[in-house]
Amino acid sequence: MLNENKIKMMTKMAIYEKNQGRQMLKNARYYKGDYIALSVLKSTIATTFAYIIVFLMYILCDVEKLVADINSLDYAAMGKKMALYYVIMLVVFAVISGAVSAYKYDRSRSGMKKYFSRLNKLERFYNGQKNRK
Repeated sequence: MLNENKIKMMTKMAIYEKNQGRQMLKNARYYKGDYIALSVLKSTIATTFAYIIVFLMYILCDVEKLVADINSLDYAAMGKKMALYYVIMLVVFAVISGAVSAYKYDRSRSGMKKYFSRLNKLERFYNGQKNRK
């Protein structure tokens, strides 16, 4: 005998598992601090590569001026300026990455609670059917 409520519940759970469930289950393996730290680490590595690429593009676009002024450049000041830009860029992207990953983790946890409450409700439904038989 088909039960309409059971079918609706199972359909909702299957749709949730297929769409958000994969990411939710992946996030559930971590503690919140570990998840945020991993996200910030990934962001730091990506930011470093992005900075290197942007720096190389800047040098290649302005190579003629750099070659002309090679003897008169203040390399210490230029190095400090590049390091300052790198640190600022790194801090900004790390903060943004930390905030976004904390938000994603919290949303994932609330989705997980809903999923498990539906799962418990479905289990109670099956146990109720077993007791009737």
